[in-house]
Amino acid sequence: MAERMLPKLMNTSLHNNKQTQPDSNHPESHKLWIHKENLGYIQAFLDSNSHISALINQDKQVVLSNEHLVKLDGMGSLSSIIGKRPGTLLKCINIDQGGTCTSTVNCQFCGINDAIQESQLYGKRISSECRITSRVGDRLISFDFQVTCSPISLQNEPFTLLNLLDISSEKRNEMLEKLFFHDILNRLGGFSGIVNVIKSENKQPELEEFIDILNTIGELAIEDIQTQQYLKAAENANLILNIREYSAREILESVHKQILYHPAMISRHVQVCSDCPDFTLKTDGVLLKRILLNMAKNAAEATPENGSIGANFGTRPDYAVFSVHNPGVIPDPVRLQIFQRSFSTKGEGRGLGTYSMKLFGENYLRGKVYFTSDKKNGTIFTIELPLS
Repeated sequence: MAERMLPKLMNTSLHNNKQTQPDSNHPESHKLWIHKENLGYIQAFLDSNSHISALINQDKQVVLSNEHLVKLDGMGSLSSIIGKRPGTLLKCINIDQGGTCTSTVNCQFCGINDAIQESQLYGKRISSECRITSRVGDRLISFDFQVTCSPISLQNEPFTLLNLLDISSEKRNEMLEKLFFHDILNRLGGFSGIVNVIKSENKQPELEEFIDILNTIGELAIEDIQTQQYLKAAENANLILNIREYSAREILESVHKQILYHPAMISRHVQVCSDCPDFTLKTDGVLLKRILLNMAKNAAEATPENGSIGANFGTRPDYAVFSVHNPGVIPDPVRLQIFQRSFSTKGEGRGLGTYSMKLFGENYLRGKVYFTSDKKNGTIFTIELPLS
């Protein structure tokens, strides 16, 4: 591609290209194209990127780019975009109001402009995010870009390597998730409030069990949603823990109460250690209960009808130990892939259960999550946690 473009680029002098004058005068960057092999290597490097990648001079003008920027601009050829600035090529609507890219009052808040400027000023790699609204024909399109700028020297002249990764879908999904979680939690909060009012006003003993079931289902739904929020935050490395002191039996009894209403528990039983001595530990109770609940769900699904799963707790020096047992044996092809993200034997769209155990238990609770599985002892999932 670079070989074919070379004659056209060399004939299109950066001094004489009238198309780019509205951005600014062309820089003295034509020396870059003196050696044929330079153009070939750089163009091949830019074209290898799956996102917008361009070489920018000290005047923030494009001197070379891959096809992604050419296609986005809609001009059809590389020579037509040389000398233009990123905002012009991205059809930023602020330019419609007068001025050029880097010169409007809005440009001081542009992530691309800031990243290029900071990279040139300090001579280092800069990453940031940028929001741009573009006008394509009569339509407005909103972009979110992850911007990365790196200084590069070619033939003793300074340039900036600009990379724009379109993260619009991620940002949109993130916003929709937040709205959904916020709205559904508000509704479930109202549901739980009504159930508590009914419980406090109830005068019929025979209804108490059903009210408790409703209350537990509401609590379980809220915890399911909060866990999804936790998982997203944990993967983005910005999860904030809520540490307080808990009774080990309190934790396990809460998990026991919740797992009873899971579909996997139909015709199955849970045996919680009744003679295990209780103790206290400091941890995030929501995360720990979620880990144990996932262990219990998996155990129930691996247990035949009318069978039982066991839940135990205890201590080792400086550590709390919780475990969930089932009589099944995990086959090797499954055993070797457990804890991998999105791996599941239950079909597509599953596989976050064991992955989240490891993520929450080790990255955040500073414990150790593991399992053993053999014909003699069945399968035992265990989490060890520091007592404090």
